[in-house]
Amino acid sequence: MGATQTVQTDIGPEDNISEFGGEEFPEVILNTTMGTIRLKLDAKKAPATVDNFLTNYVATGHYNGTIFHYVQPKGMILGGLFDATMTPKETRTEIQNEANNGLKNKRGTIAMSRDPNFIHSSTCQFFINCADNSSFDYLGPDDSSSYGYCVFGEVIEGLDVVDAISKAEVNPSDGRPSQAIEILSAERVK
Repeated sequence: MGATQTVQTDIGPEDNISEFGGEEFPEVILNTTMGTIRLKLDAKKAPATVDNFLTNYVATGHYNGTIFHYVQPKGMILGGLFDATMTPKETRTEIQNEANNGLKNKRGTIAMSRDPNFIHSSTCQFFINCADNSSFDYLGPDDSSSYGYCVFGEVIEGLDVVDAISKAEVNPSDGRPSQAIEILSAERVK
């Protein structure tokens, strides 16, 4: 998977005040330089992941000004950590991987990225599947490669935007789009 990086912070657990509010299927709009993507999150099956996404990153404006820094044509688009200069934004504490929730990495789903060597290492980076990616699904608890990546929602509007992003011209050495594709804002709307 594309570049991953953990940025150390001095933010403690006491700073993690939930914005989640208990809604089972909250919705978020990602306004990008290529159009709007509307996400429906599944807090029933991935409560900690949805809480992390909403509380630590959407509510704080973290995603505003980040880019999709890795694009795999007919695969997935990855973003949420770097700005257009490839400077990483500060992240919060890593969360438990909820990939064993029964949700699959199918086309149009959103999942948390993580360090491929560490099961419970997700922070802010997410990817949207542009195809069915069963190799990212939970297979079992044995090791990092079989644990998978946690799906926590799906695109309900703007899959055409996701497809357009996935077809962007990329640098062959690192999969980064030649022209920055920015997340202008991420807003909870439900």
